[in-house]
Amino acid sequence: MKTPLAAFAALAFSACVCAQTAYQAPLVEQSLLLDITAGETLVIVGERGHILTSSDGQEFKQAEVPSTATLTAVTMVDDQAWAVGHDATILHSDNKGKTWRVQFSNPKLERPFLDVHFFDKQHGIAVGAYGMFYRTKDGGEHWQAELHASLLDPYDREYLEEIREEDEEFYKQELNSILPHLNRISQHEQKLYLAGEAGTLALSEDMGKTWQRYTVDYTGSFFDIAALDSDTLMAVGLRGNIFVMQNNENWEYIKTCSTSTLNSILPIDKQQVAALGNNGIVVTMQRPFTVSQHDPYAREQDCSAGKNVKVHQIDDKAAIVNATQFDKKVLAVSANGIKTLKLE
Repeated sequence: MKTPLAAFAALAFSACVCAQTAYQAPLVEQSLLLDITAGETLVIVGERGHILTSSDGQEFKQAEVPSTATLTAVTMVDDQAWAVGHDATILHSDNKGKTWRVQFSNPKLERPFLDVHFFDKQHGIAVGAYGMFYRTKDGGEHWQAELHASLLDPYDREYLEEIREEDEEFYKQELNSILPHLNRISQHEQKLYLAGEAGTLALSEDMGKTWQRYTVDYTGSFFDIAALDSDTLMAVGLRGNIFVMQNNENWEYIKTCSTSTLNSILPIDKQQVAALGNNGIVVTMQRPFTVSQHDPYAREQDCSAGKNVKVHQIDDKAAIVNATQFDKKVLAVSANGIKTLKLE
């Protein structure tokens, strides 16, 4: 679920449009689509409040949506679905995405939600720009804001603690202004992972109530983090950066020789994983992963990709935002709509 995106999630914050109904666009399947999730059915979200559903991955129907806010992420638990996006909007469906209602919206915040995750039908969290973090325990009927200073780097935390000793109210204001954008949440077993800007990667073992920030030799934005198994984590981000942590050791760099921003991770099977990005870039990696020293100043002409790493580009070079496996196919959403990917 999930959102990009230096190029997309940072679309201009829209004015309040939540009382309007999304336009039934004849070419909606070719429009900017930003997330896809699969249960018994597929649900896809994108610009202008567009939501599409499909039971077979071939024919898509646009749902009637009571908002024209750009939607950046969607998740499902059985027949329940939630979509989030600009204007701090949260939408809910109780019939697998056929019909929707607004559960929460606060355009005055001028911040978009960038991802949403539910542990079950009642307990969920939504995250977004400038550390925006909301939680519900009643299926989204009520949402409560949270601030997590532990997501900051140690230097910022030290600075904030000095302020807190003098002025608690100013501490809260400053914390609210310097928290990083929170781009993606993912869960594996009982662990929750988070990826964000300024090198933010974090782990929670209590459903996001507390966080432990990872140390990684990278200060750019991460747009996705995923557990490939109990012992292997992967994170991707700006300028083609891919890092992997194996056996709970250090984060290590995987060299691809591609500088296109990577928006999402798609595990294919136990041995293969793909990273999907801007300019239609698809990076496929086979285990065992080959890691190397991270050198942000290396010249492209001197680059040699790691063993078992392949990079290819789809024909129209449209930015690929996210993908899922459904009915033995890989379906992706992109700047040019829905695509079926053939992974090498």
